[in-house]
Amino acid sequence: MKDKTKTNNKAFDETMKQGVYQAIYKRRDMRHFNGEPVDDDIMQRLFSVAHAAPSVGLMQPWRFMRIENSDVKKQLHEIVDAETKKTAEQLNDRKNEFLNLKVQGILECS
Repeated sequence: MKDKTKTNNKAFDETMKQGVYQAIYKRRDMRHFNGEPVDDDIMQRLFSVAHAAPSVGLMQPWRFMRIENSDVKKQLHEIVDAETKKTAEQLNDRKNEFLNLKVQGILECS
C-alpha cells in the first residue's frame, strides 16, 4: 500500500489550479484574424506547447505545418469548403445553421 503522506509531485498547487481554470473559462474560439505575420519566436513557442499537449499514450498523432504561401492556402480553403458542405448535408434540418457558422479562417489567418 502506498504511503499517502508523501507529497504528490504531480499535484498542482492552488495557484496552478486557478491558472488552469482561468485558461479554460477565458478561452475563446478564433473567429477573426488580422492576417499579420506571426513572429518566428512566437511560432516556436506555440509549437513547443502544442507538442506537449496531452494525448492518449503520449502518441501525439498531430503534425503542424506553417503555411505562408497564398496559393496553398487557397487550395486548402477549397478542400475545407467542400468538406464543410458535405458535413452540412449530413445535418439535415440543421444544415443552414451550420453553414452560417464560421468554421474556418484559412484565407484570413496569419
